[in-house]
Amino acid sequence: MHELLQRLGRGDTRLIEMCQQANRAWADFLDELRGADTVTLAARLQFFEPNFKRIFESETLGPTMMPWTGFATLYDIERGWGENKQRALQLAQAFATSHCSAEAKSEARSAVISYELEEAPPPPPAPEKQKRRGW
Repeated sequence: MHELLQRLGRGDTRLIEMCQQANRAWADFLDELRGADTVTLAARLQFFEPNFKRIFESETLGPTMMPWTGFATLYDIERGWGENKQRALQLAQAFATSHCSAEAKSEARSAVISYELEEAPPPPPAPEKQKRRGW
């Protein structure tokens, strides 16, 4: 993320085209794997990661931007997740179990938190009512 902010601060306008390329790559990837299970998606992510190093022309910015652009492809700032919610949750799980770089997995975790995709833990069981004994 540091590299992204530095490049933006220095006026690197190529980042706009890079983000557009990343969005197209994700749209194609997700379309190709529509209906795939989470295990398959996780396995494919590892082989998809080098594309982002190429797109962002950086060994560090690529893995950083990979998860952020993936979730951004599924999210609409006006409508939220809409019909993409389950796919976003699946992508979150796939990143967590993938063999992607530590940086990509860490950024995916940050994106999951930022996009509020964390599944709420189940509520605690209701306390049992005590039976009244009529002694």
